Amino acid sequence: MVATPRRIRFADRPVVTTARRAPWLRLGLLLTAFVAASVAGIVWALPPGHAFAATWRAVGAMPVGGVLLLAGLTLAVVAAEMLRFAVMGRALGVRVGLAAAFDATVANNFFSWITPGAALGEPAAIYMLGRHGLPWDAALLISFGKFATSFAFIMGLGLVLLAAGFGPDVTPWAVGPLAGFVGVGALVIGSFVLGALRPASARRRIDGAEAWLVRRRLLAGPRAAKLVRGLADSARGAVARLAEFRRGGAPGSLAILGSHVCYYAAYVGLLVTLAWLFGADSALRVLPVAVIYLCFTYIAPTPGGSGLAEVSAHAFFGRLVPDALGMVLLFRTLTCYLHVVFGMIYLPLVGALRAILSARPRTSAG
Repeated sequence: MVATPRRIRFADRPVVTTARRAPWLRLGLLLTAFVAASVAGIVWALPPGHAFAATWRAVGAMPVGGVLLLAGLTLAVVAAEMLRFAVMGRALGVRVGLAAAFDATVANNFFSWITPGAALGEPAAIYMLGRHGLPWDAALLISFGKFATSFAFIMGLGLVLLAAGFGPDVTPWAVGPLAGFVGVGALVIGSFVLGALRPASARRRIDGAEAWLVRRRLLAGPRAAKLVRGLADSARGAVARLAEFRRGGAPGSLAILGSHVCYYAAYVGLLVTLAWLFGADSALRVLPVAVIYLCFTYIAPTPGGSGLAEVSAHAFFGRLVPDALGMVLLFRTLTCYLHVVFGMIYLPLVGALRAILSARPRTSAG
């Protein structure tokens, strides 16, 4: 059977998409890469003589209060993400209902974890918000704004902590690249956020940078010039989108900041609680390292940081937690693996998984 083209609107531009012939093959490849990288990271991180039985005994010996706290924080991670969608919508004057926020959260989590660089996370969230009746341009702004402001916030915080000496327990030459990646991420995305405060000035600077670059000899060719223009257009678009959130004023900006604080507090709270339950001498010492660890998993090139998130357990937490790998595996189970399993069950039930996998956006002019 030949797939029938469908016409969908994302933002204010028509987008023509064609159903993929084998969307489930695409999903299978993504899941295979995610699982393979995770298993490889776990195997690589296993110290000599490590027995998972000891980890499971530690889990079984957890006090009831600790288990309930972990369950509450696991739910708080999802609730905080839903809150972020609602707050971003409110800043734009758009109401994001409970069902829309939940569906967008499930889709965003699922596709963020199984795609490199979380490439499909935000598009999946946009699709789910649009399914619930939000204007496509508002859905795009909400998802993009959440990503940009959130990324700038956590990367900026991670860079400050790295500069203060709270990095992982590895040689300085290994900390350098991590600090570089975090710094570049904070600088690039943070510049868009700051530029949105004065969009006219930011556009002039982007225009000036574009004009300067295209005059360089190395960028004189048509392909290089096209790339420069494309990057400049993307930068101008990013600033314009983020500037839309200024309509909420200072209260709106503070609400957005507060929603990010709640979101990352849930993640860091889980790590600190797990460190305490796994016998850390000082759970508070885990807090800054946990923030940097989150930054590392977000910039890791594998799907959802899989493999690298597990293999780095000892580097980040080995000096703080007796069973660092066991702690990290339980953290990943509560914040990553469960999201992937739940998304695999829930998204097909609401008829969204195939639609998201099949979509291949091609933005037309106009």
